[in-house]
Amino acid sequence: MRAFLRRHGYKLLLIIGLILIADTALLLFKTASRTLGIFMPAVIGAPLVIVAAMIRFIPEFFVSLFGKLLKWLLIIGYSCFAIIFLCTTVLTFTEGHKTPPNDADILIVPGCGVKGSRVTLTLSNRLDRAIEYLEENENTVVIVSGGQGRGEDISEAQAMHDYMCARGIEDERIIMEDKSESTEENFKFSKKIADKLYPNGAKVCYVTTYFHVYRAGKVAQSCGFEDISGMGAKGVWYITPNDYLRECVAICVYFVTGRL
Repeated sequence: MRAFLRRHGYKLLLIIGLILIADTALLLFKTASRTLGIFMPAVIGAPLVIVAAMIRFIPEFFVSLFGKLLKWLLIIGYSCFAIIFLCTTVLTFTEGHKTPPNDADILIVPGCGVKGSRVTLTLSNRLDRAIEYLEENENTVVIVSGGQGRGEDISEAQAMHDYMCARGIEDERIIMEDKSESTEENFKFSKKIADKLYPNGAKVCYVTTYFHVYRAGKVAQSCGFEDISGMGAKGVWYITPNDYLRECVAICVYFVTGRL
């Protein structure tokens, strides 16, 4: 096995690296999204391609002291990232698939992009999950939260309102919050609306994409929500690994900055 790796290990690194870079290239071509998760595979894969090329064409480099040090730094770095990614993925997957409680007073749907005046596929999945909950809990009102960004003809809140009304949710059950530009603002501004509707406190749920439920819940708590639960909506299947990569980095950043 060791002899095989010495002879063919660089090919394995090269193949893995090229696959990761190709993932980024294909998604940049296929989607308009430019999130960190889209670029993460290329960031991970590029060093593997470089190392594979060095092993193939400059094998004596890794015999030197600096080469040995670099090799072990790469092994330790990639191993640590793999462990952290596994832990955050298990955490976010588990949190995203919990069953939400019934009879919430308020359901919050954070926006995540509009093309012109149409909701994106990711956002429509969130809204479909919210509609299911509203149909099962007739006393729940919904806050659709999201402002108007670049390339959007209307606010995300307006697009979500129109989408839900077209699918049978009564207009009076939908409250629009159309100023927010981030997850933090989604919950911060929605908290103000919730406090006006229920001065003595409300039972609140929120719906977001599976991978985002855990971190969104922490953000909601930091904005003052105490009795709040999250529920997950399906994402876009072909960018799911990228979404979990992005969430891994985001959770680490939140942890380091004391926001978790």
